[in-house]
Amino acid sequence: MLHKKIIDYLTPLLGEATANNLLRHYCLRMNMTADSITASHLPELANAMRPMLAVWLGSAGASQVADEIAQMGRGATSK
Repeated sequence: MLHKKIIDYLTPLLGEATANNLLRHYCLRMNMTADSITASHLPELANAMRPMLAVWLGSAGASQVADEIAQMGRGATSK
């Protein structure tokens, strides 16, 4: 399940509660549930989350994390 993979990836960076809340928030904005995330949703989801990620990680960190989330469906993350 991709939502679990995203949470596992974000937890060391943001903490588990923040990672869960962030994903849930952006899924709601995209009119979907976390369970319904597919690989085709990842680029749009990652791009939508990028500004909020920048609050915690800075723009360079947010860019890297968003790029890695966008690639998760292909198994291409570095973490």
